Amino acid sequence: MDILVTVDGLAKSFGAHDIFSNVSFTIRQGEKVGLVGVNGSGKTTLLRCLMDPAFADKGSIQFAGELRVGYVQQGFDNIGDETIWQFMMRSCPDIVELREKLKTLEAESGQAEGDALEDVLTRYGRVEARYAHLDGYHYESNIKRVLIGLGYPEPTWTHNASALSGGQKTRLMLAAALVNSPDLLVLDEPTNHLDIVMSEWLEKYLRQFRGGVLVISHDRAFLDAVVDEILEMEAGSLHRFKGNYSRYVEQKELQVLSQTRAYEAQQEYIRRTEAYIRRFKAGIKSKMARGRQSQLDRLERVEAPVQEESFELRLPHAAESADKVIMLEQLTAGYPGHPLLRNIDLVLKRGQKCAIIGPNGSGKSTLLKTILQELPPLAGEARIGNRVRIGYFSQSYERLNPNQTILDNFLTEYGLTDEETRRLLGSMLFRGEDVFKEIGSLSGGQKARLVLLKLVLDGANCLLLDEPTNHLDIMAKEAVEAALETFDGTVLLVTHDRYLVNEVADRIWAVEEGTLVNYNGNYDFYLEERAKRQTAEPAGSAKPVHNETSEKDSPREPFRKPKEAAADKPAVPNRKYSPAEAEKQLPQVELKIREYEALQKVLSGQIADPKNQADLATSERLAREYAEQQKIIDELMQKWEELMEAME
Repeated sequence: MDILVTVDGLAKSFGAHDIFSNVSFTIRQGEKVGLVGVNGSGKTTLLRCLMDPAFADKGSIQFAGELRVGYVQQGFDNIGDETIWQFMMRSCPDIVELREKLKTLEAESGQAEGDALEDVLTRYGRVEARYAHLDGYHYESNIKRVLIGLGYPEPTWTHNASALSGGQKTRLMLAAALVNSPDLLVLDEPTNHLDIVMSEWLEKYLRQFRGGVLVISHDRAFLDAVVDEILEMEAGSLHRFKGNYSRYVEQKELQVLSQTRAYEAQQEYIRRTEAYIRRFKAGIKSKMARGRQSQLDRLERVEAPVQEESFELRLPHAAESADKVIMLEQLTAGYPGHPLLRNIDLVLKRGQKCAIIGPNGSGKSTLLKTILQELPPLAGEARIGNRVRIGYFSQSYERLNPNQTILDNFLTEYGLTDEETRRLLGSMLFRGEDVFKEIGSLSGGQKARLVLLKLVLDGANCLLLDEPTNHLDIMAKEAVEAALETFDGTVLLVTHDRYLVNEVADRIWAVEEGTLVNYNGNYDFYLEERAKRQTAEPAGSAKPVHNETSEKDSPREPFRKPKEAAADKPAVPNRKYSPAEAEKQLPQVELKIREYEALQKVLSGQIADPKNQADLATSERLAREYAEQQKIIDELMQKWEELMEAME
């Protein structure tokens, strides 16, 4: 494959703060590369250097030939007060400039003669060749094709681009990047503001795209579907991993395990050697002590694994509430003259975790506001059960006064002491002088962390969450997932994050044909049901009924997840072994546990050996064997517990 771009020894600093250094990589035609790292690690800065090499402090960036690059940046600063068509027409300034040059040269050719005419025609030929290379002759037709493909029919082309929603603006910027048939696509968080349908469309497009792709994303489902390599920005350095995001996580865990073992072993060796030196630096063994010191001085130190800082979110125990937490009865939600969701007849019960999914603008956030009674129902009613205390996360962060400092906002709302407030803010990574920043100056991810902290302090037993993981990096998303998974209250979640839905939700309300359709399962279950329906419908099968009435179960209710079905029945003790069998097998199992623990100790020593650490293939193999032995030990321990239980 041809190399599209080569980056060598790139470095960037802001004042005394080094963002990254000695960054080198290549992207070849057909490669799909994901760039990951925590917020603030320098990913967007790296893309800016790529698009403007003069912005870098050191290093070089070399593009192949007359490479066409499509760039989608974060934010919408480049969308002005103009129509959609006007924005698209200036999406390739080179074509516009070349058109003007061609017009000028055509005018000159009508007045020139002899050698002057030949010179004009020569220049015209060069400009025309460049214009043809950029496909300038089909520019308008390409714009039309891309706009229609991205959901902008011709009547919308005269609409004001600056008045579009966030998702619509993102699609417009994607259209501007794709219209020039680029050889390399550089995308910075392209799925931000996109709904699931458009994210899936983009995934399909990028998989079929024959050029190279470099994409920053915190969308794990998107990265798994699109990329075949991962670049990780960590502590100012760049590391490359083969495979998609899930494969990267596996490799990263092995790498960290191997490096940790090597680091711990070396630190133990250093501790013992230093103790020896202190003990024998004077006396008959002083020469040996000096030799040990010399060895220690020459020792190449193993670096400790980088520990990226993240917050830990712990939601408090949910107070008891009525069994029926949210009741939607023949509800129509929307605005006068513009209903968005009709005839909703659903109940959310205590402890259930439900995700609402659907296209942008379909009424998901409007439904939450109707439940909160911020908007009146157009018909029917939305009721909240007894003793239900709502905690609300709004994607527009209304609870945060942009003119207040972080500290003042929390002191005012919760009346805690200065010390208590600082401690709580520190748990969400706001430390020192950070607490005096005005909220209006914070990033989206920082604001999200503040609202999440307020949910903890509110002590709600029912959470209504509207895009809570927008703007969060992957580590922060995982913290939110862990908190929601362990939360023992009720959750109603609006999100386009498929990974989050799959991990947290045990129920989905999908917007379909202007109403909500109930699926009793996570996102994978929803996809299976959707695929079954799409397969059955052309054959004339009746559309399955997924709606669940407030009082009755639908006779055609989808298959329930095993954990839900089990929850409906009292637990029945199920002992695998009789007391006699347990007494006979227990000594054998205990012996095997000791044997495997001894083997694992030997393997730990091999993993910690710096020679093995230096060989990535060997270290990965040893780490894999270690994990396999740990799995065996875990299984033996499980059996030991079952045997002990049988003997009680």
